[in-house]
Amino acid sequence: MAFITQQDVFDPDILPAPLLGIAAELAKHDSEEHEHRRAQLLYAARGCMTVTLADRWLILPPMRCLWIPGGIRHRVQLHGQVAYRSIYLEPALAPNMSHECAILAANPLLAAVIERIAYWPLNQVIECPSARDLVPVLVNELHMARLESTGLILPCDSRLALWLEDLDRHDELPGLSVLAQQLNLHAKTLTRIFQRETGLSYQQWSQQWRLMRAIALLAEMPSVSSVAQRLGFSSDSAFIAFFRQFTGTTPKRFMKGDERETTGAETHAGGE
Repeated sequence: MAFITQQDVFDPDILPAPLLGIAAELAKHDSEEHEHRRAQLLYAARGCMTVTLADRWLILPPMRCLWIPGGIRHRVQLHGQVAYRSIYLEPALAPNMSHECAILAANPLLAAVIERIAYWPLNQVIECPSARDLVPVLVNELHMARLESTGLILPCDSRLALWLEDLDRHDELPGLSVLAQQLNLHAKTLTRIFQRETGLSYQQWSQQWRLMRAIALLAEMPSVSSVAQRLGFSSDSAFIAFFRQFTGTTPKRFMKGDERETTGAETHAGGE
């Protein structure tokens, strides 16, 4: 069984099997910045992770998975107790997958395949030929999975660097004029920075940040009311309305992995 503990050191690139997985129960874990040659699929049936890339911050709620192509530097941080699952693939097994990180909805079949592989012995694909039959199922489900947007592009202007480093210690962001004063910038200059480097106004960016902060807190705190109060909403209903506006569903349904209401064609991770 490929079950690891918080103290174990694991390097997927030194193992011979072309596909392998690990499972763990982790709490408040920080991988620090790293990369590996293999592609990685992160998943948690319970708990929440944040992933920091060079240019963006991603949040991985329960019942979603994150595709990380090989060679991309990333840092994974776990919030609260997390049922951590990670699958590592040789790039040749999924040549048509995105070359960018992508958050995907994990339907019941994809979730079950991830769980099965995560508990395999590390050499299962080599020693058990029938195990290889699961590989095309995994890859096909990844191609068909719905893309989700729980990411935030980070401005790279050096004048914002210290402020960005401190973001995870806050539950609310200042208004544009207050932040500009804190950074010793003109409000118009700050507006241009966000628009140029993120494609969003500061107001839009801060609202997306607030949503991601809410998701992280929902994984740690006992109730929607606790999160609403922590984030400074006037009432539970105001928080739920805000959450529904951005996700199409309620906080409780979202954290259970229930699909949001969608209209029109869905977007998938692989191919046309």
